Amino acid sequence: MKLQSVGKASRWYVYQKIVIVFILFLLPLISMNIWLNYKGMSITKDAILNSSLAGASFYSKQLDKEMYFIRNLQLQLLNDKDLQKLSFRGSMLENYEEVELIDQVRDRLGTLTVSSEYVVNAGVYVEAVGKTISTDSGVTNTPNEEMKLISSLMAVTPKPSFYRSGSRIFFIETENNGAVWSYIEISRPKLLEALREIANLYPESEVLLGDKEAGTVLTTAQEPGEPSSILGLLGEESLHKPDAPEMRKIHGVNYFITPNDVSSLHLSLVMYVNQNEITRPLSQFITWFYTLFIIAIIVMVLYSFSVNLMIHRPLTKLVKAFHMIETDNLNIMIESKTKDEFHYVFNSFNNMARKLKNSIQDNYEQKIALQRSQLKQLQSQINPHFLYNSFFNIYMMCKVGDSDSAAELSQRLGSYYQYITRSGADEVTFDKEYRHALDYCDIQCIRFSNRVRFEYEEQTEVPATITVPRLIIQPIVENVFEHAFEDGMMEGKVYIGTEYREGKLCVTVEDNGNLATDVMIEQLSGKLATDSKSIENTGLINVNNRLKLKYGPGSGLTASRSRHGGLKINLIIIPET
Repeated sequence: MKLQSVGKASRWYVYQKIVIVFILFLLPLISMNIWLNYKGMSITKDAILNSSLAGASFYSKQLDKEMYFIRNLQLQLLNDKDLQKLSFRGSMLENYEEVELIDQVRDRLGTLTVSSEYVVNAGVYVEAVGKTISTDSGVTNTPNEEMKLISSLMAVTPKPSFYRSGSRIFFIETENNGAVWSYIEISRPKLLEALREIANLYPESEVLLGDKEAGTVLTTAQEPGEPSSILGLLGEESLHKPDAPEMRKIHGVNYFITPNDVSSLHLSLVMYVNQNEITRPLSQFITWFYTLFIIAIIVMVLYSFSVNLMIHRPLTKLVKAFHMIETDNLNIMIESKTKDEFHYVFNSFNNMARKLKNSIQDNYEQKIALQRSQLKQLQSQINPHFLYNSFFNIYMMCKVGDSDSAAELSQRLGSYYQYITRSGADEVTFDKEYRHALDYCDIQCIRFSNRVRFEYEEQTEVPATITVPRLIIQPIVENVFEHAFEDGMMEGKVYIGTEYREGKLCVTVEDNGNLATDVMIEQLSGKLATDSKSIENTGLINVNNRLKLKYGPGSGLTASRSRHGGLKINLIIIPET
């Protein structure tokens, strides 16, 4: 019976899907809670905003009425009969009459000053008598500092609704074609106090008096940039809708802005309140909302944790075990502390891993047996062929009387055959294998009558404890003598070197033969790189397969063009740790 999985592979874990479904069930409840909380907050916030709007409107109207009252008093002063008489008859009056009229005007100015707390100084300039009369400096002949100040302010065109000199604010009116000036200085501290009364309606609220052309006349704000930003918004039509405060963000803070016109000054009185202060009374609603929301989050977290503990962790443990099997690690057993369904799954996995390990072990032992048979077959092939040629060479040396060469060849030959025919361990130290390859080179150089020479490096860096399979270097050297010098070249050379670095052993065999073409080298390199499952009885492929089987894919042989012109074979071994 075949079991099939339906559908495409998912990137989501099982426990994630379960948690998502649970969250989807909770979403309607959370959404209803959010909606109810938002609705309640909106209704309450509107009521608070309407209250703030009414308060700001009341205070701005009171200020506007007070400014109109002061202006009316100023106009009445200009029409005062004593002031008019002093203006028209100033030069014709007797001293006592002039003094009497001036005292009458001073009394009128005093009355005007005490009539409103916003007036700090009231004065007139009468051109006919050449004097200024004020509650602050008294009667002073002109020109004087007060007259010069008022005169400089009157030079401003077009005529503003009020005049400013530094931090001082003045109402200035003229009569009789400029023969009489009336000026009233408005108390800046009192105006600021009035603005602060409006600002005290809510904490963290500020009030400013000004417009886009005149700039900020007065403000309760400590930050210099806020009033300018507020005035920049006054041109928007939405800010001039009655009974409709607008919210704007200034310097990263949301403010509710309530503008009111102060027509007596042709200015706007703007109250702006931090949104957080408006919603502060709603903190109870917010507290309950966040409490319920946190409870929902805790429930979801606890549920997610329980699903993760009971389902995801066992599944993750099983998936990790399968990943370890994919990396050829079969020494793994999953422990189960519970007696649920996962206990059965884990036991089944352990049985599967154990059977797979046994199966691989059996297959590995079969390959080792095959490798040994290949080695024996290689030894049996080397023995007769090489032995016949060597005996013939000894025969020819004896016949020509070269007894020294015959003796040396016989000694090398005996040592050579003693190494390859010795039964016992399949592995030897690298030094023995390397010396055996050098003996083979000595034998071949004698056989070739010294028309072929070899050079080698003493291997001093390779640890003495490293062991390698037998007969892995000599077949590579044999390939050089059989194929590189078939054309009978007179100065053949073989180069043998070793290198051991960072746990990696490399043996290099090169020659200067000219028979290996680029095509042949490329074909040989392709065969060595291919993971061939066929059985090669002799040659480089046999050695390559044995090394890969023993040490893994990183080991084996590679072929390339030698810097000496011939073939270069690299034997790479990464010893097992």
